[in-house]
Amino acid sequence: MSKPSLAALLLGTALYPVSLLAQPVLLDPIVLTSEEDAPGRITASQAQIDDARTGTLEDVFRAEPSVTVGGGIAIAERVFVNGIDEQQLAVSVDGAPQNNRMFHHTGTNIIDPGLLKAARVDAGVAPADAGFAALAGSLAYETKSALDLLEPGRDYGGQVTTGLASNGDTATGALTLYGRQGPVDALAYGRRATGDAYKDGDGTTVPRTGADMSSHALKLGAQMGDWRAELGVLGFKDDALRPYRANLGGVIGGRPTPESRRYVLDQQTRTLTLRRTATDGLLDPEIRIAQSDSALDTFDLATPDNTAPDFNTGRADTVSVVVQNRFQLGEAELVVGLDNARSRGRYAGQFRGAALAFREDRTNTGVFAQARGSHGTVDYSAGLRYDQSRFTGVAGQTIDTEGGSVNAALTWNVTDALRVNAGASSVFGGTQMASVYELDDFSAPDDYDALGATRGQNRVLGVEWSQGGTTLGAEVFRTRIGNVRKGLTARTLESEGFRLSARQDWAGGFAALRYSDTDVTLDGRGASSFDVRELGTIPGAMLTLEARHEVMAGLSLGGVVQHAIRERTGASDTDSDWPGYTVVDVYAEYEPAAYDNLTLRAEVTNLFDRAYVDRASYGGDFSEVVGQREPGRSIAATAVLRF
Repeated sequence: MSKPSLAALLLGTALYPVSLLAQPVLLDPIVLTSEEDAPGRITASQAQIDDARTGTLEDVFRAEPSVTVGGGIAIAERVFVNGIDEQQLAVSVDGAPQNNRMFHHTGTNIIDPGLLKAARVDAGVAPADAGFAALAGSLAYETKSALDLLEPGRDYGGQVTTGLASNGDTATGALTLYGRQGPVDALAYGRRATGDAYKDGDGTTVPRTGADMSSHALKLGAQMGDWRAELGVLGFKDDALRPYRANLGGVIGGRPTPESRRYVLDQQTRTLTLRRTATDGLLDPEIRIAQSDSALDTFDLATPDNTAPDFNTGRADTVSVVVQNRFQLGEAELVVGLDNARSRGRYAGQFRGAALAFREDRTNTGVFAQARGSHGTVDYSAGLRYDQSRFTGVAGQTIDTEGGSVNAALTWNVTDALRVNAGASSVFGGTQMASVYELDDFSAPDDYDALGATRGQNRVLGVEWSQGGTTLGAEVFRTRIGNVRKGLTARTLESEGFRLSARQDWAGGFAALRYSDTDVTLDGRGASSFDVRELGTIPGAMLTLEARHEVMAGLSLGGVVQHAIRERTGASDTDSDWPGYTVVDVYAEYEPAAYDNLTLRAEVTNLFDRAYVDRASYGGDFSEVVGQREPGRSIAATAVLRF
């Protein structure tokens, strides 16, 4: 919490009162349940999701400094919440738990924003029905169905999206078809993005960074009397030559490696859901069967001196079943359920000519109950879980653990303008699996003896004042994860800090200023990006400004400014501070009155052509690490045609 951090915050807020002259009007309200205002909850707006339709998760969260996304290319993107790696959160896609432990040089869950209906982050305190091992919160993605896209009075439709970005000559095309016939509805989606390696802000080409990805979705639904069944299949694939370490430019003086190798990343999520739609307050059941599967293969390139180069194959999958029922009890809702999940991590390959194969498994069964409701001026949410977990090691060693989890969150509406919220949780996480590419010959009977049951402790306290179109907020948070796995050792990971926000809405637009300052430590000491690899990152102080204004009917202007404040390293083994940077993205979007089914968008990202490595990317605190720089200035055009 340095003086420069506070100075930057004050500088940003000094500009804020100018917008008070405008007429206050609230835009894009998101009010689903009282829990939408739960302590620590961060929800991407529909506009933020739409803005990222031809981009990546980094574009979805770019205006939220508490949710940082590292990696300059899609397969290297990794999401951090308050500095904690998403591997320590319960991550789900359409309710399907994700097995997101793969390789520290790549991302974990790759999501196509063009598919997204909602993206919700419970930073720290998560409800019991978010899933097992929500140690530092939860991250839930929900994708669109035909019913979300069909216009009133129509039974079919479609959408074509095309985009072109100048940096790397990246071309994107997507087609969505949807419709319904009687009780059956269906959606089919496909997207392809290709391009050359991009240039950084200094005009230097960043090798092997060209887009080469495909994504698809098939969603089917059927209404059967009082019941609705839904089947979903989602997929993402990236197959290309990438830097040998996909998230780095290189390591000076490190182990000699080739410049590149082939990466093949293939992720699939399949869900089958059955729920009752005609509810009576007591019988509102839901059954969900899901499978998430992530495959990552890397292949060294053959040379005249090595015609049988090394290769690696990794598989991480989870099969899960959830059975739950919602009870409506007056002004309160109670969700009670049972879930079971079996996760596997499997590695096979050839390293320095030797064939290797390893596997770890974990099976977990849990029961949970979560209550949500209001009483007078207080909105509340409280829940319990109890889980039994069995971990199976590389040589068949077994570790059985069990434990309870508890969470509680309150929002006190002190006045119509002022509310105070608080939340806390203690979460059981069992014995953690290793990332697939970290698996090794852990065959000794006592290899896993140092590992204990992981437990997350979270606290959050906040206040928000809203009057007319002005909203001010402040929040402090702390997360502590004990017995978090690092190789075959158990460590203690901690994150603490605060968030400040100010937003002004006016007729036709808004401006939002957000500030986050986070300290991450390991075993009570300052940590380097190497120390917290696959556990977290060192976000430090981040400031963002997001603005949007409709200057005339159908024409909107806007943009996002991201400012990372220089952060001094707190680790003893590093030799470089985290540099600061400022990046500006601006856009114009137009919907012609004569063609209400057409949206045209022009955008300039990294307007001032800054050369920088994202704060959430690896290695900024080591001078010998060549970080993967983000793209320099790029001019992009997008067209969306609905029919």
